[in-house]
Amino acid sequence: MNTYLYGCGGHAKVIIDILSRQQQVITAIVDDNPPRGITEIYGTPIYLAAEKLIKINTENSQWIAAIGNNRTRQYITQKITNLGYSFTTAIHPSAQIALVGVEIASGTVIMANTAINSETKINHHVIINTGTTIDHDCIIDDYCHIAPGCSLAGQVRLGRGVLLGVGTKVCPGVEIGDGTTCGAGSVVIHSLPSHCLAYGCPAKIVDRNYFP
Repeated sequence: MNTYLYGCGGHAKVIIDILSRQQQVITAIVDDNPPRGITEIYGTPIYLAAEKLIKINTENSQWIAAIGNNRTRQYITQKITNLGYSFTTAIHPSAQIALVGVEIASGTVIMANTAINSETKINHHVIINTGTTIDHDCIIDDYCHIAPGCSLAGQVRLGRGVLLGVGTKVCPGVEIGDGTTCGAGSVVIHSLPSHCLAYGCPAKIVDRNYFP
C-alpha cells in the first residue's frame, strides 16, 4: 500500500517523521500550490495535486491530509474521498494509549508524548498535537485540532471542528460545540456553544458568531 500526504507545510514534516517511525514509506506529497523551488521534503517528492491525483491508483493508496487548518483539512479530505481514496492514521510510538476502549478513526494524527485514557473515542481527521493528555470517556469529533500541551479531563466532548489553542485545559464533563475556538492558555470550566471564540482563565466568550 502506497502512502500519500496532501499538504507540504510544517505539519507535513511532523507527519513524515511519525510515519517513518511506524515503518511506513511515503510515496509522494501533493499540494494545490506547492512553494516555488521546493521539490521534496526529507527526500519525499512534492507534486502539484491537479497533475498527480489522477495518476494514483485508488486501490493501492492511503492518505493523510497534512493540513492544520480545520476547515481546509475538511475540504481536502472530502475532495479525496469523492475521488475514491481511503485514509490511514499516524500515531507516534511514544504516545501512551490505553489498551482497552480507545477508538481512533482514519485520517487522525497523534503526535509525540500524548496520553489517551480508556473509553475515549477520536473520530476522523483529528489532530492530537504534541504533549496532549486526554482522560477517560472523552469524545473528539471529526476535524478537531488539539494544539500542543492541552489537557482534557474526563468525559469531555468536543464537537466537530473544534480548535483548542496551545496549553488549553478543559475541566471534567465540559462540552464544546461545533467549530468553536479556545485561545491559547484557556481554562474551560463551563460548556461552550458552537461557533464561538473563547479565551482566558476561566475562558469567556468574546465572539458568538466566529467562523475562522
